[in-house]
Amino acid sequence: MTKNTNYTFKIDGFTPETMPFGRLVNYYNEINQMLDIADGMHLVRLFESSHGSAFKVDPDTEAKISERVKQLNSGEAPKRAVRARDTLNAMLCEDGTSGEFFDNTRNNIIKFPGKKSEEQALYHIRDMATFSGELYHIAGNKDDVKIRINTDNHGVVFCTTTKSIGKSLRDFLFENVKVSGRGNWTRSVQGNWNIDDFVITDFSPVNAKGLRATVDQIRNLDINWPEDPLLEIDKIEETGGQLH
Repeated sequence: MTKNTNYTFKIDGFTPETMPFGRLVNYYNEINQMLDIADGMHLVRLFESSHGSAFKVDPDTEAKISERVKQLNSGEAPKRAVRARDTLNAMLCEDGTSGEFFDNTRNNIIKFPGKKSEEQALYHIRDMATFSGELYHIAGNKDDVKIRINTDNHGVVFCTTTKSIGKSLRDFLFENVKVSGRGNWTRSVQGNWNIDDFVITDFSPVNAKGLRATVDQIRNLDINWPEDPLLEIDKIEETGGQLH
């Protein structure tokens, strides 16, 4: 670390020679999403031992990053930033490693336990499950399709599925879906249940419309509504459910 460095993102177990460039770009993209200061942050150095990326931040951007870090650690950050942080941690877990995000005093201000969280888990269970969340990432390869779903209860869940299901899921990108399948569940010492290596075998869209939108939709149906629906319901009850 040098005096020109404000922050350092370190990935354990990789060096500049062993880190695939495409994967590194994906990490950088999530850092950008998490901090939302792309124009004010500059990569100034890479160093070895573990793969470290040293960043210099413009003076007028420093306060924004400090505030975002506080929000992330207090649970008050925007949804997009939280999702990026969780995605970073899930990527590290997928790569079988962990990471750290240091400030210029070597204080680890954003923790990325990655694979370590699995190693410290109390229980490991592989079982069927169903959960809902926002589908925000689809990427295909020759063997299967990679899916990422942002959930309220489990954070970002990395999934795989068949090409057929992946093709159908494309119509629901950035929408809420309910997926079913089998995955690995781990229970941490803090009592949290996390899920990974999830294989999607079925899905259905989730209607995320609010009450007002639902009421408006019903009103727009081609139905001859009575002037006083409640009065008509009372009449039905009085006649034992028979319409006259």
